Amino acid sequence: MNELLVRMLFFVFLFVACDGTDDALAPTPGTPDRPLVTVAEGPVRASVKVEIAATSAQRQQGLMYRQEMAEDEGMLFIFPADTTSGFWMKNTYIPLDIAYIDAAGKVLEVHAAKPLDETPLYPKGPYRYTLEVNQGWFERHGVGPGSLVTLPPGLPEAR
Repeated sequence: MNELLVRMLFFVFLFVACDGTDDALAPTPGTPDRPLVTVAEGPVRASVKVEIAATSAQRQQGLMYRQEMAEDEGMLFIFPADTTSGFWMKNTYIPLDIAYIDAAGKVLEVHAAKPLDETPLYPKGPYRYTLEVNQGWFERHGVGPGSLVTLPPGLPEAR
């Protein structure tokens, strides 16, 4: 009887272990899909994987409480209409650069933001998107005012 039970348990474990899924390839639960945003200055192109902040709650949270961010990663903030509101670094521990981008995808200006600085950084005029990346990323890739940003298809509607 014990031998039969052991064999049955063996086959149950074997069946569960060989269920046909590849957990190494499956997305980690809770990890957002990170589309690529491409920034171009003339012939020079650079891409960054972004988290999307399209809701009011996501935009308010931003990159707060993060201790680090990979070199070619960032966050794209999408607004429902042009805005002139400022950005601050409350509870944000990573030094960032913030690019203000118009509805056509043109970089209007870039601001360097200091960790934990609650002084708002206002753009000179209205913008539709912002792209936050590690400080120095834009400079290392030759990106500045006038550079063009290509947004990936299928972005969520801002709300």
